[in-house]
Amino acid sequence: MIVELAAAGAVATMAYGARLLTAGGAIAASAVGAASMLGGTGWVVALLFFFVTSSALSRWRGAERERLLGSIIEKGNRRDAVQVLANGAVFAIAAAMSVNGDVATWQAVGAGAIAAATADTWSTEIGTVLGGAPRLILSGRRVPPGTSGGVTIPGSMAGIVAAVLAAVVVSRMDWVVPVYAVVAGGVAGALVDSVIGATVQERRWCPRCAVETERGAHSCGTQTTHRGGIPGCNNDIVNLMSTIAGAAVTWTLT
Repeated sequence: MIVELAAAGAVATMAYGARLLTAGGAIAASAVGAASMLGGTGWVVALLFFFVTSSALSRWRGAERERLLGSIIEKGNRRDAVQVLANGAVFAIAAAMSVNGDVATWQAVGAGAIAAATADTWSTEIGTVLGGAPRLILSGRRVPPGTSGGVTIPGSMAGIVAAVLAAVVVSRMDWVVPVYAVVAGGVAGALVDSVIGATVQERRWCPRCAVETERGAHSCGTQTTHRGGIPGCNNDIVNLMSTIAGAAVTWTLT
């Protein structure tokens, strides 16, 4: 475990230097990476697929994304520890459990979790830049870019492509998980993220700017007030629920 942690820490340190992770995010990523290394090569490849592609998309047209979302989303492009664990904890647990447990079961859980995390991230990053004004997934009402529960056609298509590619990566690792099950888990996880985001994720309101936001203090400096959803149910919790849903669907179909 010491060797795995050291190797994962080296990669996380480089990601920190590239301003992809905060210091806390680098520590959490080291733990997730070390757990993946315990599982074996396939787990590492799947994790790198998620991390590299998601980080690249976060950087792509970053200034435009910041202009659109800076006053809405709670956190920036550098992932902190909670964000890393929200996307990677289920996958890391499955990797560690696969060492001495039912390999097929934990491969299904891990594949579904990473497919869901990838699909949701691709959908968000591409949909924000290319999708225009999204519509709430349940009502169809137009909302500003970055609004939780909002979906776009480009974003949805990107999520499907991400789920398919995640399934292809897993299939190349000779995991005993059907491709269709991984795709289903990825798409289901992204859908769950949008539905929870539209219904129970906390929404806040800036009385000065008269806009909804996820931030406790708006970009104008005004303290926001609770407007809807469950207090404390933020985007990190929604992302965790998304990976759990993806893992459950893939495991059920395997």
